[in-house]
Amino acid sequence: MESISSDFLALEIIFEKELLYEIIKLPIYKFPKGHNFQSNKEQAGSIPIVIKGNIDVSKTDSKGRDYPIYTIKQGESCIIAIDAIIHSSNNMGQKGIATVDTETVVVSAEQSKKWIDEYPSWRKYIFDLYGKRLNDLITQHEIVTEQRDLISVRNDKINNSIKYASRIQKAVMPTQEYMNKVLPDFFLLNKPRDIVSGDFYWVEQKDNKIILVAADSTGHGVPGAFMSMLGVSMLNEIVNKDALTGANAILNELREKIKASLKQTGDRNEQKDGFDMALCIIDIENKILEFAGAYNPLYLIRKGELIEIKADKMPVGIHIKEKDSFTVHETVLQTNDHIYMFSDGFADQTGGVKKQKFMTKNFKSLLLDIHTNSLTEQKQILSDTFTNWKGDYEQTDDVLIFGLKI
Repeated sequence: MESISSDFLALEIIFEKELLYEIIKLPIYKFPKGHNFQSNKEQAGSIPIVIKGNIDVSKTDSKGRDYPIYTIKQGESCIIAIDAIIHSSNNMGQKGIATVDTETVVVSAEQSKKWIDEYPSWRKYIFDLYGKRLNDLITQHEIVTEQRDLISVRNDKINNSIKYASRIQKAVMPTQEYMNKVLPDFFLLNKPRDIVSGDFYWVEQKDNKIILVAADSTGHGVPGAFMSMLGVSMLNEIVNKDALTGANAILNELREKIKASLKQTGDRNEQKDGFDMALCIIDIENKILEFAGAYNPLYLIRKGELIEIKADKMPVGIHIKEKDSFTVHETVLQTNDHIYMFSDGFADQTGGVKKQKFMTKNFKSLLLDIHTNSLTEQKQILSDTFTNWKGDYEQTDDVLIFGLKI
């Protein structure tokens, strides 16, 4: 009888000597730490037995994430490999990684079937492995379930906090009642991508002038919401406390306050937070529109023609090529003029048959097509168009559109 080397001592208490000596005759395969057994063609269609080291078996899901299944230790085998042989199935995303330098012997499918008939210890070995792996899976399931429940509780707390933040965000912006009082004929389409939004609107009446703002903060979600509330607070201070009422003067002062609050110095590595913004002031008595914009323009539709009043190509915030002042544009308004201010969320939304952006050109055409409808109808058409275009794709950004009829 052959002597049993130390490599096989772990198998001595598992198999009868006759079977053990058969196993000893098998070639030993050596694998370095980190070896991926999924790509090991030599062991395909065979049953590996680990005689030294460990192999972590995991499964990769459809999103490329790995989930642990079990660990094959010294003296153990891979039940997935055994199951694949029994059912003639292929690997379904499972893989094994050697956690340390590992050695195995390999039992062919034919050899295994022969041993099942000849050796009771081999039959018991196979059945015991099934039982052990079942317990491993149950334990893993319990761990995953516990983690899932913990994550669910934490998610609930986070969502509740964000929902409360949404209430605060809505509270700092003008109420529907106030806007109805100040604006005779308008609509506001506001579709946050998340519970809270980086887009915000602002309305204020000072004597015979109405100041309107449609803004897009850096980011969306919670970071964008913080920026939006900062913007609303600063606009209230600039207009009501500092008594500035010029369109470009308001943007200039807001820019300085943002730079000071966020400690923006112009360093290339600092975060370039700020706003893209359209701001207009309507002189009710004299019917004069005053506009200043940071990236975001204003559309004026008059007698079937869309006139774009362009914005400066710089944000309300730090910018490498910022001008000393935002540009102010003045326009004499006429009855039945339609004014539109907006963020870029609508035009940038991915959708349609070809999975492409809606585009500014199509947004302009849509506004021209619907501007003779009532403001209520316009809002509904825009909302439906956005939903239909988006289809099953995720919303990519916050959406804000302000429409006003003179």
